[in-house]
Amino acid sequence: MNKNVTINPGRICQPLGAVMAFLGVRGAMPLIHGSQGCSTYMRFQITRHFREPVNIASSSLSEATVVYGGEKNLLKAIRTVEENYKPEVIAVISGCLSETIGDDINRIVRIYKADGDSWIIPVSTPGFKGSHVDGYDMAVTSILGSITENPSHQMERINLINGIMSPADTSELKSILESMGTEFLMITDTSESLDEPFDGNPYFITRHGTSISEIEGAANSMATLSLGGCRSGRLLEADTVLKIGLEIPAGLENTDRFIGTLRELFDVDISPSLMRNRGRLIDAMIDAHQYTYGRRVAIFTDPAYAVAITSMVLEMGMTPSVVLTGSESIYFNEKISQLQKEYGFRCIAMSGADIFDLQSYIAERPVDVLIGNSYCRRVAEEAGIPLMRVGFPVYDRLGSQRIRIAGYSGGIEFVDSISNLIIERYYEEGYEITDGGVADENSCCIR
Repeated sequence: MNKNVTINPGRICQPLGAVMAFLGVRGAMPLIHGSQGCSTYMRFQITRHFREPVNIASSSLSEATVVYGGEKNLLKAIRTVEENYKPEVIAVISGCLSETIGDDINRIVRIYKADGDSWIIPVSTPGFKGSHVDGYDMAVTSILGSITENPSHQMERINLINGIMSPADTSELKSILESMGTEFLMITDTSESLDEPFDGNPYFITRHGTSISEIEGAANSMATLSLGGCRSGRLLEADTVLKIGLEIPAGLENTDRFIGTLRELFDVDISPSLMRNRGRLIDAMIDAHQYTYGRRVAIFTDPAYAVAITSMVLEMGMTPSVVLTGSESIYFNEKISQLQKEYGFRCIAMSGADIFDLQSYIAERPVDVLIGNSYCRRVAEEAGIPLMRVGFPVYDRLGSQRIRIAGYSGGIEFVDSISNLIIERYYEEGYEITDGGVADENSCCIR
């Protein structure tokens, strides 16, 4: 299908991904160098997904600053944030407007640093290209490049760059690492900052996440694990820091690979609780196979999640028919191609796709279930198929921050959720089950 325009892209801009990275750093205040509407849009998107209050400062560029430059606005904004909020770090993130007029935020930050004491990290994220996935990578690259000190001694510890994940998935990864007794440094940690318990005390900057002092020593770790194609870990690559790329540990095979890597690095045994959950995941797949086997699936979400979910549904005996992501991703293209060869199936797979592509391909290749974010809702309704909401953003349901697919426990929740969607849609009264336990062909095909 050839088209020269993007129709409903199904992805979000680079600056938002950078903001989400800094929300995993303790005491950080993101500052968007752009119009006030830019920061308002990001607060809106993040808040309606995570249902948490998020503060994002703005340099509030206007018509005049577009003509004469926004240097004065940015210097004043940094000073205001530093004096009023006293954050540990200020993230100066460029937006579409400041990138278009050519403001050099690195130079402006250097000017301010001559008089200021705070950590100020500039991140160039032109919103007119790339996506929030690229913005996250740019932010983590800037964090590591600005803060990390030269290695002084090697520690029996790993760095973990997890990418844009739900707080629940981040928390599950930490739980796995802790259960195996391993030392780790999560470069950005949103497990609590974007799933904050209510205690009655208002806050304006992140109270949780990874501290700057911890990130300073990242080069002392023995290895860096980058999940889901994150590229920023290359900055720490040295003779003493091994770089390892893995998929999100979701489902059986990917979680096994993640835990196997930890065993090799730390020479530790798998905890009994993990082995028990692994067995429970296998049991859940066996219980669900009569409902999931042979079902055709369409997937539209971020590259890391799309790859992980494709692997999971294949383990369940389902058939990925259409696998798309809104972000341009070499990682996605390589991994989906690898899965097709490994499992011997064919599907429509494309990075840099949009919701119109999803709608068109589903019309050509009908599916039984659609897995994706809330942008997919209208497509699912028009096709008359159930939508399993995963990824970012999910704004038409509550509890998005608690959606979990990572680890064996997350895999169990995924199996249960998708199986119940199928049961609700296709196994209502009047549908017959064959002797083999699989739905009759007439009841499982969308016509």
